[in-house]
Amino acid sequence: MQRRALLKLLASGAIMLHSPTLYAVNEVKKAKPLKRVIWILQRGAVDSLHTIIPAFEKNLISLRPDLVTGLENAYSLDDQYKLHPSLINVHDLFMRKELSCIVATSTGYKGRSHFDGQDYLESGLGAPNLQSGWLGRAMDTLGTEGIAISKSTPLAFRDSSRGRNFYPSNFDNSIDSLTDDLVALYQYDEKLTKALTSGTEIKSALMSDSKKRPSASFSKLCSECADIMQSKPNIQFVMIESGGWDTHKAQNARLSRELGQLDDGIAQLKKELGKDWKNTLVLVTSEFGRTVRQNGTGGTDHGTASSMFIAGGSHLGGSVHGTWPGLSDDALFEKRDLAPTTNTFSWISTALKQHLGLTLSQAGAIFPDHSLYDYKLFNDEKIHLQ
Repeated sequence: MQRRALLKLLASGAIMLHSPTLYAVNEVKKAKPLKRVIWILQRGAVDSLHTIIPAFEKNLISLRPDLVTGLENAYSLDDQYKLHPSLINVHDLFMRKELSCIVATSTGYKGRSHFDGQDYLESGLGAPNLQSGWLGRAMDTLGTEGIAISKSTPLAFRDSSRGRNFYPSNFDNSIDSLTDDLVALYQYDEKLTKALTSGTEIKSALMSDSKKRPSASFSKLCSECADIMQSKPNIQFVMIESGGWDTHKAQNARLSRELGQLDDGIAQLKKELGKDWKNTLVLVTSEFGRTVRQNGTGGTDHGTASSMFIAGGSHLGGSVHGTWPGLSDDALFEKRDLAPTTNTFSWISTALKQHLGLTLSQAGAIFPDHSLYDYKLFNDEKIHLQ
């Protein structure tokens, strides 16, 4: 669907024909802006140790001697953690106390499949349910609308009729996404990996920069997101997909690029939302993390615990949350991964409850299998943690 057509549809109110009572409620509460939620899903499994760097860990250099190169200019968060040098705007939000970092968190998924891990994350249940997504349950629980900036309606929107998807038609990075998927699939087969590498090198040699297919700028997607949110204030939930995080090789360069795009996108959201930033919660998560040790191709492989960001104009930020598990062999999950110490869904549920002012029953309807954390994440006197 083209952006112009979508905005016309939104302006006509057609997206709300199935929920006339919601329209009436919004008319009554017109003077009070709707609190919004933007979920950025980083597909591909982000290396959390390269994003929120545990600078105090003595084992870090020996575990990944090549990957720590170039991180000398990382931004200090506190006396223990640093932020990747590409995250200048994220760091600024942290210093303004509008963003927090969470380390060593996971959904509870213990496998290493992108597809299964993403299904688990989008479902938001104790076990993946392909017919129910947590954003769909949130929309149905609150009687509000949502939109996904994606090429197809994501699992996270099932089984609700209140969600739609939109993606700019001139963006297409399907070839690069397919290559990343094949790298992950072939990682344990030397012959297939060699054949794929040879093929991609030939493709790159034959295609000049001017001939390459244009790829989606994450900042542009965030700009589209802000436009849609401002054109239709009844939309409460927005999901934005970000790819390119599966860094099996050349991780330093790839993560610098991807984190820079993420940084630009988050800055764009704050800029274009303007005064609505204070009514917006931004969640940034991935399906799982990556191995603690670097591999032989300058990257990392599929792991377990990852990290996440919570941001927003009303968020009580400026903190690094979570319990650090350590990087000794005995502390690693299956002797190779960062071990999870908290649950991603519990963090999301806690943030949603406080930001949106949910009741316990509403929070439980969205995440029935996960309990809330006793953290105050938003400065609102009406919030009750118990």
